[in-house]
Amino acid sequence: MAMVRLARIRNPRYAVRRLSKLFVAPGLLLAGLLAALAPAGASAAIITIGSPLSVPATLNTAENLNYEGTFTPVPPAPNAPNGIFHTFHYGADTALWNVALSSVAAGVPVTGQALKVSLEGCAQPAAGGPALLTEIHFQDLTPTANGGAKVNLSSQPFAIPVCGQGGASGSTITTYEPINLCVSQGDYVGFNDNGGYVPNVYRAGVPYQVIGSAAGSTMNSFIRGNGTGNGSTISSTDRTANDGFASNKNEELMLQVTLGSGPDATHICAGGTAGLPPHLPPIRVGPQTDGVNHSRIVAVAVYCRLTPECNGVATLAVAGERVSVGNSAFSLRGNKTSHLPMRVSPKLMALIRKQHGVHTTLTAVVHGETVTQTISVKIL
Repeated sequence: MAMVRLARIRNPRYAVRRLSKLFVAPGLLLAGLLAALAPAGASAAIITIGSPLSVPATLNTAENLNYEGTFTPVPPAPNAPNGIFHTFHYGADTALWNVALSSVAAGVPVTGQALKVSLEGCAQPAAGGPALLTEIHFQDLTPTANGGAKVNLSSQPFAIPVCGQGGASGSTITTYEPINLCVSQGDYVGFNDNGGYVPNVYRAGVPYQVIGSAAGSTMNSFIRGNGTGNGSTISSTDRTANDGFASNKNEELMLQVTLGSGPDATHICAGGTAGLPPHLPPIRVGPQTDGVNHSRIVAVAVYCRLTPECNGVATLAVAGERVSVGNSAFSLRGNKTSHLPMRVSPKLMALIRKQHGVHTTLTAVVHGETVTQTISVKIL
């Protein structure tokens, strides 16, 4: 029976806390997952990408990556008379990422933020062995021209469940919430571990059972001590028997991402606007009544919010018809209120005299933004 855990960050130390354990029937579990991961009707900027998590994670990072490895006899037969061997690659830092999925695109479709990452699987402990390393990360990787990738950004550390503890298995789905894990269009979101090497116990690193068999999918991997951190360049030609790059056909990293953009992504990430203060136009013009003098000049009070100045053009209109104001270009000092002089036309001046004042509409265009306000004009 599958189990869902939700891990949330509660303090600056990025401690992972398990909030709930839900044991449900398989049909209800699938329905619940789809409901939780489906985009909300009012938030079209949230989408789900990555693995559909349609098969259990039955493969692991120690035994099922495509490295030749070092052949070692299986104890207790030091001379391996029966030809039984174990193959070990280095138990060093490891990055995994999907480059092709059988049913959906593997890359990030839009620049934004990885709001949630759902990972299927667990860490497989050695029988009678010491406590294993459960720390993992998630990463944004940009593909490079040679088929490799560059590691752009890693999440804070999280803890992966241990197989057999609390019912965890290859069907367990754990959902994590990274802090400000920014992603770019065309990138991949991957899994990262620190190996967890222990002599004679975890020689190929801890077996992180987070890979599923999926025909048509391709997962890349890279193993290198201190070679998978932020800024690391992964070359597809960097291959050895025990580390470097490997392409793993018909294997799929069981990782799914809830991606946000626009108002559903933090403004810290490109493509996100959440958390920004309300936008203010470059100038503020309040409703006002201004006098026009005998030279047909009316001075409108305008506050400039920019530094060092606000440059633009302005016009006055009556009943939707633009009225000439002479030279309407202006330059106002920043962070202060100035009076913008505008010359009204003789036609408008006659209308002001006849009606003892008129309501006009000021339209100002400043640095590409338009500001309008009603200005009442009367004779001084």
